[in-house]
Amino acid sequence: MHAIIHPIEPFDSSIGTNINFTWQGNQIFKVRCLIKDNSTGDVVYDQTISTMKQSYLLPPDSTLKNGGYYIAYLSVIDVDGVESSFSNIGTPFYCYQTPKFHLSIKPGDVIKTSAYQTELTYAQAENELLDYYSITLYTYQKTELLTSGNLYNTDSLTYLISGLENAKQYYIRATGKTLHNMTLDTGYILFTVSYTEAQIFNPLELNNRAELGAIEIKSNITSTVGIPEKEVTYIDHQFADLRSNSVTYDIGFEVKGDFTKAFLFYKPVRNARIIRFTDGGKHYVNIFYREGTLSDSNGEKAFFELQAETSGVKYILFSNYVTFPDTNQQFLLHLNRIGNAYEINASVVNQTERR
Repeated sequence: MHAIIHPIEPFDSSIGTNINFTWQGNQIFKVRCLIKDNSTGDVVYDQTISTMKQSYLLPPDSTLKNGGYYIAYLSVIDVDGVESSFSNIGTPFYCYQTPKFHLSIKPGDVIKTSAYQTELTYAQAENELLDYYSITLYTYQKTELLTSGNLYNTDSLTYLISGLENAKQYYIRATGKTLHNMTLDTGYILFTVSYTEAQIFNPLELNNRAELGAIEIKSNITSTVGIPEKEVTYIDHQFADLRSNSVTYDIGFEVKGDFTKAFLFYKPVRNARIIRFTDGGKHYVNIFYREGTLSDSNGEKAFFELQAETSGVKYILFSNYVTFPDTNQQFLLHLNRIGNAYEINASVVNQTERR
């Protein structure tokens, strides 16, 4: 009886891998792995580990070399020290250095258009060829929106994503395989869409006022005026300084239903409440700006705290940690609401990225 080794996907020898197998004999106590160089037949690795699993952990210091082609054999040793035989035919595998496989969109990027042609970069030190790739666009909840499917033409590694909505966040992900079946994956990359939308107020309603000899025109424009707590000070004639002030919009401005809102701002005061939504009753959302060093923050960072009460339920939600903006940067805060559930995400963007 011998262990049946599952196919071994190419791996980076500096990382190692798990060699999985099937065994139907006595309880496993130890597993021996013997590896030969395919071209010479020389044994390049022969070690035994203690395990009860049907898996052998090949460590990164196994002396295997990237670019090599090897044959693996496994034997199982039971508690009495009885060792099974090796299979007559070993399992071949390749070692390759981890390829460079990444998209032109980076985590936290801000896309300033509704359509974007993303580019994929692939390179591998031992010239292992890319067999196919796929690029997929997801919602913030990681529901698939758009996919390229498997693309085998690797001469042009591009894909156009379209239909991006302003002030929303999306995930994009690229996956693929090399010629010898090495798995490639960029992981989920979160990015933000922010662009200027043309304001078109339609439809127009025309009424013939014959008695006045005139045409009455009505549109769906709703104006609103913010009411400041006190006189507003402006910075560079474009930013309202609300660090010791506030502006309330209570007529002509509503936040209802499911939504995604984006807020850009500079230098908030620590622990200050920066945003509040309320219906004047028991339903409200408060967002506070926080700074601090926490157990999982890896140093002092900025973050945001959301406090909400809706339908009698109160809860607190924290954003991700972000670094402090420099003089040419600002905070970008995204707030999503689906049903009565909120999501909050923070990032730091350059001034040029917000336009």
